[in-house]
Amino acid sequence: MANTPAASPTVSSTVGLKNMVIAPLTVDTEETLTYGDLQLVAGAIEASITPENADPDIQYADDIEFDVLYPDPELTFTTKMADIPLAIQEQIFGNKIDDNGVLIRSSTDKPPYFAVGFKSEKSNHKFRYVWLYKVRAKPLTENYATKEGTTITRQTGDVEWTAIKRTHDGRYQAVADEGENGFTAEKGETFLQSVYTPVITPTP
Repeated sequence: MANTPAASPTVSSTVGLKNMVIAPLTVDTEETLTYGDLQLVAGAIEASITPENADPDIQYADDIEFDVLYPDPELTFTTKMADIPLAIQEQIFGNKIDDNGVLIRSSTDKPPYFAVGFKSEKSNHKFRYVWLYKVRAKPLTENYATKEGTTITRQTGDVEWTAIKRTHDGRYQAVADEGENGFTAEKGETFLQSVYTPVITPTP
């Protein structure tokens, strides 16, 4: 007798992006994990997360797939922004604003690590929430274009980040859908107020 398949989880496409926040990763060792204060980043237009090294290393023996090793996760996280204020650039790229309010980029600048969080509205009017735990920004892609009469082309800033696992626990991402798996709207209200700490009950 055939078994009846389990019911499918609710399917609802994502249609929005907002409330992007960053938090500096100040300490990440096997013993200690610490983040700094959150900073809201307005103007997010688009975000994409792409795995870069998802292919496993497969060992064959006895004419079968014998063992599989998976590489450490590394993601490319790209954000398109309406604008990136100089104060935010100073933080994420490791630049320096001088006494006259001018952003100075130097060859010795070293972008620090951050956690990045945001939420995306779904077509059912609930939200998907995302945290990337350890990301580092690559140099900014800037676009400038002349106005062509009455035609104006908006110039946006694209930031490409590299996302990797934390040294502390190997975790690199947290994703939650409102209304599913016990994640309530009340939990969503505080999800982006601090970098999310997983709660996992050990299996007996």
